[in-house]
Amino acid sequence: MIKRLCLPLLLTIFPAVSALAGEESVTLEQVVVTATRGEEKITTIPAKVEVIDSREIERTSGETLTEQLKKNSSIGVVEYPGALAGIGIRGFRPEFSGITKHSLVLINGRPAGATNLATIPVDNIERIEVLKGPASSLYGGEAMGGVVNIITKKSSDELAGMAEIGFGSFQSNSQKAAMGGAVGNGFDFDLSARRFEQADDFKMGNGETRANTSYKTQNGGLRIGKAFYDTWRFDLSGDLYQGRDIETPGDIFHGDLKSGHKDIDRYGLDFIVAGNLNKDNRLSFTAYRTNETSENYQHYTGGAPVRVEPFRGYDSQTDWLGFQLKNEYSWQGHRFIIGADYQDITVESRGYNQDGSRKAPWSPNEGRENWAGYLETIWKLMDERLTASLGGRYDTFTVETKTTPYKTDFTPNSEDFSTVSPRAGLNYLFDGGVRLHSTLGQGFVPPSAAQLAGYAETVVGGITMVTRGNPDLDPESSLTFDLGVGYVRPQWGLNLDLTYFHTDVDDRISSVTTGTTTTYQNSLGAKMEGIETILSFDIGAPLAWERSLEFFINATHMLKAREEQTDGTMRDIHNVARHTINYGVRYEDGMFDAKLHFRNQGRMKDTDWNAAGYPEVEYPSFTVADLVVGITFFSQHRLTLRADNLFNKDYYEKKGYPKPGRAFYASYRYEF
Repeated sequence: MIKRLCLPLLLTIFPAVSALAGEESVTLEQVVVTATRGEEKITTIPAKVEVIDSREIERTSGETLTEQLKKNSSIGVVEYPGALAGIGIRGFRPEFSGITKHSLVLINGRPAGATNLATIPVDNIERIEVLKGPASSLYGGEAMGGVVNIITKKSSDELAGMAEIGFGSFQSNSQKAAMGGAVGNGFDFDLSARRFEQADDFKMGNGETRANTSYKTQNGGLRIGKAFYDTWRFDLSGDLYQGRDIETPGDIFHGDLKSGHKDIDRYGLDFIVAGNLNKDNRLSFTAYRTNETSENYQHYTGGAPVRVEPFRGYDSQTDWLGFQLKNEYSWQGHRFIIGADYQDITVESRGYNQDGSRKAPWSPNEGRENWAGYLETIWKLMDERLTASLGGRYDTFTVETKTTPYKTDFTPNSEDFSTVSPRAGLNYLFDGGVRLHSTLGQGFVPPSAAQLAGYAETVVGGITMVTRGNPDLDPESSLTFDLGVGYVRPQWGLNLDLTYFHTDVDDRISSVTTGTTTTYQNSLGAKMEGIETILSFDIGAPLAWERSLEFFINATHMLKAREEQTDGTMRDIHNVARHTINYGVRYEDGMFDAKLHFRNQGRMKDTDWNAAGYPEVEYPSFTVADLVVGITFFSQHRLTLRADNLFNKDYYEKKGYPKPGRAFYASYRYEF
């Protein structure tokens, strides 16, 4: 009933909205770092940036980073049962594996070191900054569609902490604890830990149980920092994620026959030191190392699956090692940011037979080494009403496929290339809360080893389908223009931003099938254009209430997401929805808080991998509702009730992998 009333009402009041909202209307003066690699107010930056703060994370239903992003920033996601997820921004299809994606994820400004975004916890996050549009001028490869920067908590006040327990549907239970603050002599720290288990299989919206969907995870983080020499400080941080006995049900087309399970480990270490050389010059250095390991076990054999005793079928390990050196210089209100980045990535894969002996993996071992230098300038003009940014980056890469034990169907090779990525932007602040912002930028993505030299065979309907890499691939490149208008009136509780974007992609890497063989090519190009809008209205602000009652809508509407084929025809880009609309209401009065959230995803196209010839199919649209209600009492106690998929919608975001039906969760927290 609520769903039938809310959607027509909101779309009647705001008929032109194809919108996107992640920011609070009263926090637009907050400082963000993702758009320039230096601190800048969000109202003055030309780039489109959205911020999801810790309070919004708290009242958004979802265990993973991708749940937070799709419900607060309306970007495209793909999520599989079995802790596997990825994202796509501005018309680029979501990606959940590999080291050459079209959207970049950072933690505190350095690469997150996670091919699978389900391994990034959301427990210790201060805020998430989402930069939409190409940022290769700042971050290099993989920043073609945009950048997600996760800023973790940095507690430096009095020592404080919390402990939390929770339970819910599908025999779920969780335990969480955190502590942080100053401990004297300039030192401060943050420590967090969490365990989550879903001990039973989930039920789908149709009431049926989806077998092989239980799992358990645990994660923790530690940061130690110290201030010294007035303006200098260092921070040493580490985080760990472990997933154990994560069941993977496979495509529902095969029933329970293609199930398996896996264990996942990921850790990250970084060291950051920063301080002022003088009042106009600030220097920072970051060194990091991360590792992601996955052990995958099969419960079946053969293309026509036959159940067997579980055996290890595939292992993978990815290592990231790098450093970032940055110098910020201020002159008469203008700022110049110059820096150098280095990154080395190594990927190793191992395949196994049913008897435990080794065999060749699907893709060869690979490496990618990257050196880069960049310059970003921010000019404050016309009494700081006008902000102009201009910058660029030079990247040089060595991408290689390496000798791989047991894999003899390819010749190891390497490719060296370099590229320049410029970007420019303008932001103008008018009286009355209106601002105009625009950027023009170039992005690029290098080819992966699998695209260069992968090889696999799959039997579909008795026909052997072959997927083969292409060693002659070139990097993809893109050019994006966006133009937006914003309007914010904090005293009215009103925040609006409408942004149009257009992207042209050249040398796009896509798959092409000829007969029974699929390979990769630099296709003729692709075009994406769309509208993003942020709209929120707090009716408590103009009425001077001591409480907040805020209505919001946020969405992405794709006007075009098409890629050119070898025969000159254009095809819709798969796994990109025509629109994603988030809307609902938030309430907060200091004691009670609640968020009723609806997410409507439009139709999108995909490939049916279970039919001979892999035909194109179209997904139906759907609307899902979530509800989070919290109460804080006696200042230190908090009770949270959460309802996922409130109306028990039977739906999927990826064909063959239906999402859970209605689920309820409750948690109790004690703060000290």
